[in-house]
Amino acid sequence: MALPKLNENLKFTTTIPSTGEKIKYRPYLVKEEKVLLQAFESQNLKIILEAMCDTIDACLDTKSKVPIDSLSTFDVEYLFTQLRASSVGENSTIVLKCSECEGENKVSIDLTELEVEVKDDDKLIQLTDTVAVEMRYPSYQTLIEEDFEEFDGASTEQIITMIAGSIASVHTEEERIDASSVSKEEIKEFLDSLTATQFQKIAAFLQDMPALTHDVKFDCEHCKTKNEVELRGLSDFF
Repeated sequence: MALPKLNENLKFTTTIPSTGEKIKYRPYLVKEEKVLLQAFESQNLKIILEAMCDTIDACLDTKSKVPIDSLSTFDVEYLFTQLRASSVGENSTIVLKCSECEGENKVSIDLTELEVEVKDDDKLIQLTDTVAVEMRYPSYQTLIEEDFEEFDGASTEQIITMIAGSIASVHTEEERIDASSVSKEEIKEFLDSLTATQFQKIAAFLQDMPALTHDVKFDCEHCKTKNEVELRGLSDFF
């Protein structure tokens, strides 16, 4: 007689922040957690991101399957925190420093309370009277390929590559040119032809894109100072 397989039929529901699409998923199991632990122990960002994406893909209900490589960075971060909450526990304990005495404080975060605010901003950026670019949020797959973490500290080439990969189309008076119909080299040449002001308009779209954030308030256990900290990005929550 075969042994029973537990939890594979247990289902939770959540929403993809960027699209509003509802999906079902199961908790990640020991077989996935072992891979995740090995990835985090490696301290290699690329390996960690790939393990997270593989885990999400494995845990999605077959009727809720979405192309993981098309999800935005904040989609993947949010979905992983929801997976973590249903698999290991709703609370994550992190260490935060006091702004006054710099003493370390253990603070518990309820992962089920985390949200990503996605504004209905116009993704069409007007560069001149006749030319505009339509943007899309960069996917986690792009970050994996480019070893990109954030704008601060990124090289100029990394930023240009990230922006180039986030252009959905270019609009002129005569036509809409889909970015997938032209080469990466052509897109980079297009970016090279912009003025600094025009380029900054496009860069601002990525710098201001949604992120996994949460405001935390705590009283320092050492000096009793009241602290308020904004956590931003997946690494701040674990």
